[in-house]
Amino acid sequence: MAEYINPRAQACQNCVKAKAKCYGHTDGKCERCNRLGRDCVSQAPVIRKRKAGKTQRAQADRIAELEAKLDSLVSVLGTSNSPSPNGESPIVIQSTSSRTPPDDVSASQPPDGDLRFQPLAVIRPPMSTVTIPTDSDELLDVFRRNLAQQVPFISVPAEVTAETLSGERPFLYRAIIASSSYYDSVRQTELSQEFVRQLTDSLLFRERGNLDMLQGLLVFITWYNALCHTRSQLTALVGIAFSLVVDLHLYMPLTTLENHERFLDEMKDIISSNQLTYTRRAPPTKDEKRVILACFYLFSCVSSAICRVNPLHWTPYIQHCYDDISTAPESENDIYLAHLAGIQRISEDVKHSGIRGFPSQPRIWTPAVAVHFKLLMSNLQKFRAALPETLQQDAILLMHYHSVEMYLCEICFSMPPTAITPTPTLQRADILLRCLNSIRSLTSIFFSIDSKKPYINFSPAVKDQMYFAMMTLSKLSLFRADDWDMSNMQATLDLCTLLDRVVEMMERASEKYDLREDDKPWLKISRRMRQVRVRFDRLLASENRAVFGGQEGDGEAGAIPRFSDFDMLYDEFWHNTLPDDGRFI
Repeated sequence: MAEYINPRAQACQNCVKAKAKCYGHTDGKCERCNRLGRDCVSQAPVIRKRKAGKTQRAQADRIAELEAKLDSLVSVLGTSNSPSPNGESPIVIQSTSSRTPPDDVSASQPPDGDLRFQPLAVIRPPMSTVTIPTDSDELLDVFRRNLAQQVPFISVPAEVTAETLSGERPFLYRAIIASSSYYDSVRQTELSQEFVRQLTDSLLFRERGNLDMLQGLLVFITWYNALCHTRSQLTALVGIAFSLVVDLHLYMPLTTLENHERFLDEMKDIISSNQLTYTRRAPPTKDEKRVILACFYLFSCVSSAICRVNPLHWTPYIQHCYDDISTAPESENDIYLAHLAGIQRISEDVKHSGIRGFPSQPRIWTPAVAVHFKLLMSNLQKFRAALPETLQQDAILLMHYHSVEMYLCEICFSMPPTAITPTPTLQRADILLRCLNSIRSLTSIFFSIDSKKPYINFSPAVKDQMYFAMMTLSKLSLFRADDWDMSNMQATLDLCTLLDRVVEMMERASEKYDLREDDKPWLKISRRMRQVRVRFDRLLASENRAVFGGQEGDGEAGAIPRFSDFDMLYDEFWHNTLPDDGRFI
């Protein structure tokens, strides 16, 4: 550090000791020393060290140091984003068949306990191991290979190029490209926002809705990744899709007007300035029938997840579309679509049977409920028995099956205690155990498809079933009754173990799909899952102290979220649970 010398102290030694003002220096003495007849001795020069930050040279050195660090960061970013020497993107997509996913590119991950204390860069895999498809035709191939099976209501033949699809069905093309870009979570979010912006702008200000818009929107909803968005738009997107169904008259058959009704169409056209058509003018096509079944399926999945009413009911016309597609299928996709709609119809029957209610509505056990339960369970079992051999082991259909079974078995929390003597009626202990087994089967399938197909675990239809399983498992963990053995949970599956596995899966997804150092959506949601585990542990510990120790839970438990409403793990929960830095302890 630089040094300097104060050339002259302002006060003499006597004045300094007396803490008096030293002034009026004449003949080498200050006024006070001259008045008191003392020797006036000046203080010795003081040597002080100047701080480095106060000198221009030190500031220049610091600036140079910061510039060097900045240049280093720029060079690293430039290297990671630079194209290959031949001008092509460093993309590697390997496929051996139409259903074989790309090789797993995940790198080794740090221990769970150290994750939240490490910088985001620690979790990133080496850039050389990441293969990202960016060409439109390559992304279209990724869609055909990995995502198309979950949208059986559309068909994109192998001979159709991205350029052709873009010209003929622009909105379907944009939805496919956005869905297939899951290899880069941030890029996918940008493409998704652009798709929604173009769709709403065209629909509201430029042109009337058409089947291409609806098909593209349904593909987008099927693979909509709410985890990577700042604010979930799923319910709004479903509302737009329903408005298109109404405007395109996909919910009604071709009708013939009676003689006394022949002026109605003309009158409505005049009033609406010939902008709207209130009746179907042509027979429904196969594509329109597929789309209406797809709408029923997706609307049912979303409404079940958020505990709301499905805006599209199973009408005689939808039954007609279902019969036409299932009895005269033109491809395997038609068979698959019919079964997806069929399982969700059973789910809707459960919802409207009186067994299930909204979370705020109490459910009362009556003998009629037991009859409904047996009938619905019988329909569910018949559905599984009637599955064709090619779909007997289909992961998505089986997850839907166990989800509906779990949905139905949740009535156990409203049942009376198990009778001591044997009885032919339903017993709560049996339904409780069946509910737990349904959760175990569903979660087992969920984790088994991780290594087979990338990204499929986090589509809304699958992800929401997993969240619902977590909610039901939390209820079983907190349910106290003489006919419920908690050791079943420990021996089979408990919520903490399930959360640990989900966190591990999301961290693997982060390694593969979070390519940017400054924005890692998958890692953020895994940290929030960790928070759910920590808070549930605290709630469970407080509950155990209250039950077994006769103590009341601590005050902190009052802030822990209740696990009785499925809405908690939906939409706003993931955006309000904790800050983006992931610090929750």
